Amino acid sequence: MTQNHDRDELWQFPCEICFKVMAVNRDGIDMEVAEVVNRHAPNDYSPASKLSRDGNYVSLSFMVVVENKEQVDAMYREVFTVEGVKMTL
Repeated sequence: MTQNHDRDELWQFPCEICFKVMAVNRDGIDMEVAEVVNRHAPNDYSPASKLSRDGNYVSLSFMVVVENKEQVDAMYREVFTVEGVKMTL
């Protein structure tokens, strides 16, 4: 049996999350994504990054402290405005 859970029940705000972004590997994409993350959860970010096997894509990971679900939702929405972002986790 599968149970659906509301994020508010699973997360206790404020909390730290790992915000991951998968994107096309191009110069400056890490800084562009960091700018978006910083607008929603201000900090001095230096994301962990990992290239795909062929180097065409990059995974960026940020440890972010969030205060509420609206902040999380806004960050996820805005990061897709960065050219080359393909997926978030």
